[in-house]
Amino acid sequence: MNFLLYLLQVHIALSLLFIVYKALSTRNTHFTARRVLLLGILLFALVYPLFRLPGAAGMLPAELQITLPELQVKPGGTGGRPLSAYQFVAGVYGCIALMLGLRLAVRLLSIVGLRRHNPLRRLGSCRVVVCPEGTQPCSFFNWIFLPASALDNPTGWTTIVNHEQAHVRQMHSIDILLGESVAALCWINPLAWLLLKELRLNLEYLADRAALTDETEKRPYQYRLLELAGADRAPRSTLPFNHAFLKERIAMINHQRSSRGSLCRYLLALPLFGLLVVGSQSCRQSTAPETANAQSMPPATAEALPRTTTAHERPKQDPVFEVAEVMPEFPGGTPALFEFISRHLQYPQEAIDNQTEGRVVLQFVVDKEGKVSNIQVKRSIDPALDQAAIDVIRTLPDWKPGMQNGQPVNVRYTLPVVFKLS
Repeated sequence: MNFLLYLLQVHIALSLLFIVYKALSTRNTHFTARRVLLLGILLFALVYPLFRLPGAAGMLPAELQITLPELQVKPGGTGGRPLSAYQFVAGVYGCIALMLGLRLAVRLLSIVGLRRHNPLRRLGSCRVVVCPEGTQPCSFFNWIFLPASALDNPTGWTTIVNHEQAHVRQMHSIDILLGESVAALCWINPLAWLLLKELRLNLEYLADRAALTDETEKRPYQYRLLELAGADRAPRSTLPFNHAFLKERIAMINHQRSSRGSLCRYLLALPLFGLLVVGSQSCRQSTAPETANAQSMPPATAEALPRTTTAHERPKQDPVFEVAEVMPEFPGGTPALFEFISRHLQYPQEAIDNQTEGRVVLQFVVDKEGKVSNIQVKRSIDPALDQAAIDVIRTLPDWKPGMQNGQPVNVRYTLPVVFKLS
């Protein structure tokens, strides 16, 4: 698939679905539903451009009985040619995304290094990494990072430990890594970073709710958050992926819980998911239109039919068999046919520059004399690729004709040709 086209579809999905998310989730307390929707947006945006919807428009006519094995064509030597605009833009975009991915890897390694260089202790059922004083509490998968004073006064840290345990128990680190990865891939889209912020904030809401098992704990818990945020002292270190969001969290702690009936509003996002899939499929079909007959073929295809063979001039009543008792045979068999096509079929430079690839399906007739005639494009991908496939089929040598009841007959064949750049 075209890399930039794939990214464009990812950006469109992230942007539209994030706007819908903000409209649906403003000031409500359905944090679990929010998490499901946010994860659904991230995963859907990554995979929906790859969906294939079955349909009658994408199927070959039922009468095509004889289909040769699929042939794949890749460009030959293109060394020394200047970079196309597409290759330059894709390269720059990919390099920046790669650097952000490396940044994410470095942050992960810093967490692993902090775990290796600090002692591990047990606090109840928790595994706690004892960090220097001033370190903000944080968790990553099964590790909880706390300053040394937390173990000296475990009672005063009960709600904070419950908060971090909720992160561990609900596996919030997976959400963060997925969000960070998508933000790195879609670095140019500001809405991708806003979505990552919303993802982090919602996870804090979930953990705060788990920590507040008793309504009477709300005010002391908020004071504790203010203290840890550095109301009287600045922390000396902050772990990667740790974000306080203090103002928003305190406001949400004091917010009245939303009714269960308001959950139904999230169903309004489902039609947009479906429309994006349909739009992606329509985009694919528009870039790879299928042609049912010669009238719908590209101009280059209409002129590509052989003009010199007697089979092409033969009256219409001359039957064409889909399957004959003895099928036509290419000299040397199918391997020799593929070798001939591979040797003579060249990937058009115009298609390489435009990063065009796809599957062209040709149909042709091997007539009574063994000549190839009536070449048609049954599935088109691009005029240049169509013409390249047609040109090589026109150069095929004579076949051994097919036989029916001891007489030579016309037999129709179908040949899929896949043009692939990598």
